[in-house]
Amino acid sequence: MDSYDGIVVGAGHNGLVCAAYLSRCGLKVAVLEAEREIGGGASTREFTLPGYRSNMHANFFIGLDDFPIVRDLELGRHGFRYLTPEVHAMVFRDGTALVLHRDAKKSAASIARVSKHDAGAFAHLHQRYAVELAPLLRSFLFHPPLPREEIAARIGGEKGRELLAFAPLTISSAIDAHFEHPKVRALFKLFAHAITVEDEEGTGLFLPSLFSTQTTLGLPVGGALELPRALERIVLAGGGAVIRGAAAREVFREGGRAAGVVLEDGRRLGAGRFVASSLNAPASVRLAGEDAFPAEVNAKVRGWDWGFHSLMTLHLALSDRPRYAAEKYDPDVGRSYNLIFGADSDADVIQNARERRAGKFPSQVMGNGSCNSQHDPSYAPKGGHVAFWWPGAPYNLADGGPARWDAIKEEAAGKLVAAWREFAPNLTRDTVRAARLYTPLDIERGNRNMVRGAVRMGAYKASQLGVNRPHPLLSGMRTPLEGFYLCSSSCQGGGLNGAPGYNAAGVIAGDLGLDPWWEPLPAPALAAS
Repeated sequence: MDSYDGIVVGAGHNGLVCAAYLSRCGLKVAVLEAEREIGGGASTREFTLPGYRSNMHANFFIGLDDFPIVRDLELGRHGFRYLTPEVHAMVFRDGTALVLHRDAKKSAASIARVSKHDAGAFAHLHQRYAVELAPLLRSFLFHPPLPREEIAARIGGEKGRELLAFAPLTISSAIDAHFEHPKVRALFKLFAHAITVEDEEGTGLFLPSLFSTQTTLGLPVGGALELPRALERIVLAGGGAVIRGAAAREVFREGGRAAGVVLEDGRRLGAGRFVASSLNAPASVRLAGEDAFPAEVNAKVRGWDWGFHSLMTLHLALSDRPRYAAEKYDPDVGRSYNLIFGADSDADVIQNARERRAGKFPSQVMGNGSCNSQHDPSYAPKGGHVAFWWPGAPYNLADGGPARWDAIKEEAAGKLVAAWREFAPNLTRDTVRAARLYTPLDIERGNRNMVRGAVRMGAYKASQLGVNRPHPLLSGMRTPLEGFYLCSSSCQGGGLNGAPGYNAAGVIAGDLGLDPWWEPLPAPALAAS
């Protein structure tokens, strides 16, 4: 039996982040991946035509300039590079646009063209949460979650009260409380769509969180897969292993603690000090054995809510970048990275969500996307471009279930190209070299962690956020089974920021008595002022 100091199950970016931090602590760590390629949600394929690289899941990497993993792990030395474009936009059918810049004054000026009130609200929220309280929000993300009463005790003053006032709101009511114009409301509600937030009480804190990161979106140079590849190099340099095609069947125990992993093919790998799972919460509990968990945990994960949100991704191989009619209104639209379109008002966003909840293909598709090759030419061959669009969609179609996606895939791709052409008229047969749709069913097939096409591995709703993600007894990354830890997006974190892997590494290092070689972020606190 091969033995390691630790085993991480799942080679998505969170599992690899956890392994990389602990490898640099001097531990020999094995990372097991069931699929043929590592990366999980950080995946890149030549999906449309040879030479055209498409990021199949995550594309907009969050906060890499400010979040710890790039700095701590010196990922640039291991081949990972990224760009942070300056401009993002939402375009409308009437040829107008809202343009968000890294320069907040320019963003406010764009919003002021439709609403001076909303421009002022934007300026206030940006100053408060992207400047003044950004370090606080970052510290919450990169620590295991705290109970609400402890959060309240740690945060004082007017700014703290203002932040906590978001907590009981729905994401929509939080947006509506600050913005008046239907276009501005649509912009931020589609931002919420992109992070698949459920519109229910207890999700209002996503608005300040969104403001803390909405202009920090990074594009991985060469493809999303370059992040897990860089992390893999760190694990290998530390004497560990990253094993593809190694599906874990169960965690075995010795002396009442996690001692290793049995693979589906019967092989056993020993873990002398820890086992960590970056699988979704239900799969992690099954892996360790339900008998290791109290009844309330088992009940929670058996009823795990995957959410009604999924995505269908239209990938295009092009001879020219999409050229938007709204570039006449604001030329900066033409250099935008995150490009949002499909809705003309927040009423459209609400109707779209209502249809998707009912299992219907939306009558008015909407979402965000990018022409990555416009910012990084390595995504496409010379003379070509690659672009994608993420409209929301139901996994379970009312008129045939998830299997129906295979029957309608080509027809749906044509509809989506036509819908995109309403905003970018040059997307004709002369420009579109290939168009392929990646459906919610394809998401599940391509990544067994994303059950029912759940790209966040569980709905973002009050009962599955904070200390409730995945359960108060598990949210600190530890589990009742000694030596067994969680490090997946079913824990606090999500998106391509590595927070669950980072948090788990800190907890494991502390439990093993290892001195962290990195400087942990300060604990969340805001003094009264």
